Amino acid sequence: MRRASVVALFALLACTTEVTVEGSDHDEGEDVFLSDPDLPDRMLFAAGATVGDVARTACSTAGVKPLAQQLLAEVNCLRPDTLTSIATIPGVSLGAGALPQLNVGAARGLRAANRGEAITISSSTRATAQQYVLYYWYQHGRCTSVVSLAAKPGRSNHESGVAIDVPSYSAWKSRLTAQGFRWLGASDVVHFDYQGAGAVDIRSLAVKAFQRLWNRNHPSDRIAEDGVWGDATASRMDRAPAGGFAIGPSCSGDATPTPPPTPTPTPAIVSLTGVIYEGSDTSARVAGATVTVGPRSTTASADGVYTLTGLPTGAVTITASKSGYTTATVDRVLATGVDNWGSVSLTRASGATGRLVGVIYRGADTTSRIGGATVRLSTGQTATADATGLYTFPAVGAGAVTITASKSGFTTRSVTRTVAAATENWGSIGLSTGAALIDECGDVTAAGTCDGAIVSHCDGGRLVQVDCAASGQTCGIDADAGYADCQ
Repeated sequence: MRRASVVALFALLACTTEVTVEGSDHDEGEDVFLSDPDLPDRMLFAAGATVGDVARTACSTAGVKPLAQQLLAEVNCLRPDTLTSIATIPGVSLGAGALPQLNVGAARGLRAANRGEAITISSSTRATAQQYVLYYWYQHGRCTSVVSLAAKPGRSNHESGVAIDVPSYSAWKSRLTAQGFRWLGASDVVHFDYQGAGAVDIRSLAVKAFQRLWNRNHPSDRIAEDGVWGDATASRMDRAPAGGFAIGPSCSGDATPTPPPTPTPTPAIVSLTGVIYEGSDTSARVAGATVTVGPRSTTASADGVYTLTGLPTGAVTITASKSGYTTATVDRVLATGVDNWGSVSLTRASGATGRLVGVIYRGADTTSRIGGATVRLSTGQTATADATGLYTFPAVGAGAVTITASKSGFTTRSVTRTVAAATENWGSIGLSTGAALIDECGDVTAAGTCDGAIVSHCDGGRLVQVDCAASGQTCGIDADAGYADCQ
């Protein structure tokens, strides 16, 4: 009955959205997704966030990916050489949120099937922590645009280690089935389960892997290491660190080693990555910010991303600073075997100002200056261009400002610029003669012009301007195409 109801649900939704149905031949193993639940969004989870925090606040499992990677590594400790990475197989491309681990036999079959040709795997092995988040959403009616049915942890077929989803299934079905994969059929057309030589279902091992890691890190709050999902295991998973345990996977054979009481081990060396952004808008990246951790420092790239390597594990303070912004810090705990992220939000400094200068010129000829033009800013400040057409505002508040130039006999024109603090900013304006413009482009052509870091183009009578400085670039003319653009 459950399989029939899942197929019926798929049929109802097929006309409006893509639906993936998993595990329909496993008892209580079905998952129904309305969109990809694993797309990355982990950058902004605070240090110390738990799996339960991710389940209750996010609509992506990416926040628990570091813990998921630890769990699959522990599976390989429990049963060596069971899982391997398929990311190195020529031609294999993984979905944005897919983990690369797959059963060794299944990986051999995949390599034999694709023979170096391009194949996309949208989903492969899913760790118990990720399944817990999906099951929590399903139980509590969360993220209904992402999942409408999820199996209990330890039951989903994607936890087995032998499952893959192939969006272009029809092109690969015959080659995959020839190598030991079974196509699930119409209930989940993209899904294949490997049943050939070396196939091992790791679902109970995956649960046991979490139980071992929990006990290793909580010797005074131990749970049974029996590979069975129950209330005790579920409550610990809810409290487990999304960023991974401090004491990670161990293949020494001791499921719950007691850390030595005295010497302090030499910290492992890891890397740290993050983005610097403004306010609460993570897409408003701050280029050129200085990022410091202890004695190490680097500069954020044009898209606000930074990476520091050679850092010791443990607690660190990340400091981000840039002229015109208030310096900010965040604390993180760096660990091995996980992706260490430390994004920082910067706020523009109160009262920060920059110098704004420009020239008022005739049409598109920047050498034909217009003296005596009135220049007014959206801040209320005004100035008059001198005989050479030059105007100056010594102190303008940092941020976007609209500059309007006017003079009798010329059409008034406005441009918008972003003023950076503690530096000189340019905002030149060309005025046309006459009472009105034919369109808003004035003398700007489709090929475009450069005004400092501002590139302007005329697009069907509409003036389009881009501030190249916002992305850490400058305006320049392409020598081959003769077209103005950010460079």
